[in-house]
Amino acid sequence: MGLSASQARLLSITSRISDNELRSQTITNAKTALANKTSQASQEYLAALDETNMFFSTYDEDGNKVKESLTAACLSQYAPLKNQYGIINTDGQIMVSEIDAQNYLESATLGEFLEKYGVATVENVQVDNPEYVEQAIYIYGSNWKEWIDGTADESTAGGLQGLQPMLPDYNKVVWTETIDETLYPKFVNASKGCLDHCYNKEGSGEDCYLHVLAHLLELDVDENTGTVNSAAYPKEFTTTYGQPIKVGTGQITSSNIYGIGIPHNKTLDMKEVSDAVCNESGKVYHAAEDEADKAHYESLATSGLTGNDLLVEQLLSNYYTDENGETQLKTLKQKIIDLYYVTENRHSLGVDFDTTLIEAIERFQEDMKLKEYKADSVPDEEAWKKDHDKWQLAMEQALEVLNGLERYLTDDQITYTDADQAQWYVNLWHRMNGASDYKVTIDGVDNGTHPTEHYLGQLEEEEKYAQMDNSLINGLTDNGKLLWTVLEDGLMNSADYLNYGLKNGTLTLERVNFTEPTEDGSGIEQATWTSIIYTNALDISEEENEKAITKAEVKYEQTLKDIEAKDKQYDNMIRRLDTEHSALQTEYDTIKNVISKNIERTLKMYS
Repeated sequence: MGLSASQARLLSITSRISDNELRSQTITNAKTALANKTSQASQEYLAALDETNMFFSTYDEDGNKVKESLTAACLSQYAPLKNQYGIINTDGQIMVSEIDAQNYLESATLGEFLEKYGVATVENVQVDNPEYVEQAIYIYGSNWKEWIDGTADESTAGGLQGLQPMLPDYNKVVWTETIDETLYPKFVNASKGCLDHCYNKEGSGEDCYLHVLAHLLELDVDENTGTVNSAAYPKEFTTTYGQPIKVGTGQITSSNIYGIGIPHNKTLDMKEVSDAVCNESGKVYHAAEDEADKAHYESLATSGLTGNDLLVEQLLSNYYTDENGETQLKTLKQKIIDLYYVTENRHSLGVDFDTTLIEAIERFQEDMKLKEYKADSVPDEEAWKKDHDKWQLAMEQALEVLNGLERYLTDDQITYTDADQAQWYVNLWHRMNGASDYKVTIDGVDNGTHPTEHYLGQLEEEEKYAQMDNSLINGLTDNGKLLWTVLEDGLMNSADYLNYGLKNGTLTLERVNFTEPTEDGSGIEQATWTSIIYTNALDISEEENEKAITKAEVKYEQTLKDIEAKDKQYDNMIRRLDTEHSALQTEYDTIKNVISKNIERTLKMYS
């Protein structure tokens, strides 16, 4: 073989060796892939061994335990002796069937919702609005209906209307003043001489009024001759504040009271006046009964006056304080004694005759007119009109409130045909709608029909829930979504969907717990939806998925057989490649040796 032919063969062998090495590497990689596939098949098989199915257990009417695959439909459908569950998504909404959603949207009230399931009937009855009744009773009294209907007897007015001020009930006392025409002229005529001296200050005029007062104090004279009984004097008296006075014959003589030359019968006239004012202890000048005068007297205690100044004010007042500390009106005799003391002791008491004493004398002269006041009762139209206007305003305001209220409300009376099943849908309604028995109104959301009339129950709810502001009232979850959402029928009946959601936390459960009954004898109870972990629900169980395990086992064994067959095939291919590689390597080494010798001979030939 020539050099060029050997070199060509050597290149061909080198190419085949490289190709064999590449093919061997590819087969080795394929064997590695088979090993990974074996590992994957093992993992799938192990996963199938861990796979479980979820079941829900309940009891039939005979008490037999019934088990079925756990689906949303299974949990949401009513059955006796069955716990009620709700499927809750991550937004806190209960996921309901399409039919439950449709029934809710088409129902304005709980009663209508129950009727759609055939578990109750509803009768709408017109009833009196309690707020209207309360206001009407306030205005008209217990027979308010008769007053509103216009059939009431006027004499039965009650409530605010019965408090209407009537003019005959408003009277005021008008006093008609009359002067004693018998005694007063005798008093004036008998005392004229002393009064003239007193006011004109002639002679001892400043003392002359003592004569008038002395003759009034139990004047003792002969009733036939008018002669003064000197043996009866002096007489002693005591003021209302305990000061003594003594009246002697010096002030009682006839010459003192009316002067020389005046007929003695005037002494008898004064005797008649004296007997009248001193013996009739209750006879007082009515004008003294003046509240302002009384108030002035009572204010003396805190006026700051002391000593004689205070005493004079007290003695000249129409009032005094008795032993019990009560303010009393003085009799005329008491006023005569007190005025006598002040007049007699005016110098030591510091009383000015021209002002204080004269004013006191003039007030007493008015007392001595012995005025009588006849009390006549006449309608007090001013006071009546004032109260009547106030009452009229109150009536108008009360009637305005009444007219702003609805006369009647509708009471939806629910009769349960199946109380147990009805309870199921009562619970569902409240989980979808909130605490109200009436469809809630949500801004910006069309959640179906709403009540077209005002129900009695709505009024009661408005009062009960007035202070609440949460999902119990507004129909929304904490994150502002409807309390419910629709779960389409396909997913509603899918066990895999619910199984996956519960195990992966995308779905949770709520269960109904019962509290106290709300209606005696109805069987309908108040229920509370409470979150529960599905593994804590005794009527939910998990079991191995035998079907999935069997399928995985068959698949795993078949995969292993396929892998083993291919692995053997790859081994045979590698052995053939190794044999061919050895032969080529030997031939490669031989040709390379021949080429080396040829090159060596050629070099020797030319050397």
